Parts: sequence; structure tokens; C-alpha cells
Amino acid sequence: MRISSTQLKFSLLIFLLLALELSSSARSRAQAHFDGAKALEYARQFVAIGPRWPTSPGHQRAEDFLRNQFKNDKLEEDNFTANTPIGPIPMRNFIVRFPGKKDGVIVIGAHYETCYDLRKINFVGANDGGSTVGLLIELANHLRGKVLDGPSVWLVFFDGEEAIVDWWTQGLTDNTYGSRHLAAKWGADGTLKKVKAFINTDMIGDKDLDIQQEKRATDWLVAIVRSAAKKYGYESHFFKVTEQVEDDQNAFIARGVPQIDLVDLNYGPGNSYHHTVKATMDKISAKSLTISGDVLLETIRLIGLR
Repeated sequence: MRISSTQLKFSLLIFLLLALELSSSARSRAQAHFDGAKALEYARQFVAIGPRWPTSPGHQRAEDFLRNQFKNDKLEEDNFTANTPIGPIPMRNFIVRFPGKKDGVIVIGAHYETCYDLRKINFVGANDGGSTVGLLIELANHLRGKVLDGPSVWLVFFDGEEAIVDWWTQGLTDNTYGSRHLAAKWGADGTLKKVKAFINTDMIGDKDLDIQQEKRATDWLVAIVRSAAKKYGYESHFFKVTEQVEDDQNAFIARGVPQIDLVDLNYGPGNSYHHTVKATMDKISAKSLTISGDVLLETIRLIGLR
């Protein structure tokens, strides 16, 4: 069959248009990834503050850092006084709200302070607090400036997750001060009824990322996170181990809120970096933050489809 020059030119035009469309689609897919490098840089800036236990100058600088990051957003400061084993301590949660088209709210939390009991060592909490602060700040960049297709998303930076004296000898009351306060406050004023899902994040910047399945997590949220991880081929980083983890989700469990805790408690060989001076920036990575961020964004999307 012979092809005229006109037909050939038309075929070439169609081919070029298809190529451009495929190229654009490929670029869009590449751009869809969470920017773990930016999240790591935010974490680096935050961790450079140094130790930030409640009542310390570093804690005040950490609060100022968060205020500056969200100065153009709808930021709420939730001030309260925590009754601790060493007496009353003023604490503060930060809540940033991004609107959605559907009813309800997805709450994503992380704590930002370091452990008061470790104030005598240079514990900067690069992974334990720092990495997820960076993660949520970059997550805000993906949420800002638009109305989300699904429910609203609220980012919460909790104060007082760490114990002042000891997690265990105080009957599990010397910890999670910020989340216990906020869950009680929202339960009293009716806000908690709007929360479709509470997702807690903790210690998931670890270079050797291995997120546990918290055994009290809501089944449908576990299934959604699995599906989100599978989309990107990240299954090997999720839910190989199931265990109970005491964390900021506890107060939401107690009030019947659908919840999941995304946490990697195996930090360093034999968990040897946890709450030590070794917990520095070189132990976390942009790759792990990309994985965590991709899964969070896809989880938000999938919850919106329910």
C-alpha cells in the first residue's frame, strides 16, 4: 500500500502528539511523588534548634519555628497546663487546617518536643520528633492553596508526648499530655464526631524503614495504608511486625475514633539509637521520608473515596 506525503505528515503529527502526551503523563507521575528531600531539609532546620524539652529555651524556639512555617495558614495554638510528676508545666499543641469538599476531617499528628528526662545529654531527636515535623511541614505544601477533593485535613503538632520522668512507673499517665488534652477537648466540644480518621506518625524517617502494625489500629485504615504502600511498591517497609505501641493515638482509641499509628520502633541495631545521643540527622533519610509521605498522601486520597 502506498502512502501519500499528506498521509505521512498527518501520521507523524499524531505520533508527535501522542509522544508529547506520554511525556507529559510521565512527568506528572514523577512530580506526584512526595518530596522527601524537602522534608529532610525542614527536619534538619528544626533539629538544628537542639534539645527542646518542655520549659527549655529550645522548646520556645521550636514553637517559634512552627509559627513561622505556618504564618500564612489557618494555625491554632492550643495552650494548656499539664499536671506532671514535677508539677504544672505549660504546653502547647499546634493545629493547621486545610479545607476539603467533603464532610469530616482527617487528623494527622506528630509530636515536636524532646524528652525532659534526657535534658542532661544532647538528645536532639532527629527521628523521634524531628523527622515527622519535617514530614508534616512538607505535607502541608501538598495541601496548601486548594480545596481538597475529600475531607478536610488537619495537621497537629503535639506537645508532651514524651514522659517527664518515666513512661511506665507512672501508670501510663506521665506521657502523651498534648494528645490526651486535645482528644478530651474535642470530645467535650463535639469536634471529635467530625474526625473520620486519626493518623499518628512517629519515628518514620529512619534510614532502615520498617513501620510496625499497631495491633489496635482500625482494620479499614490498616487496609488503606497497605493499599497505598502497594501502589508504590513499598510493601517491604510496612507491617512485617505486629505489636502494641503506646503513643499519641491512645486517647483517640479510648474515644472510639478510627485510628492508626505509623511508627518504626526498631531504630538502629537492636533499637540502639532510640533516646540516645546517636539519634542524629545522619540516621534519617530523604528516601524514608519520601516513602512515608507518598503513603500518607495516597492514604488521604483513599479515605476521601470511602
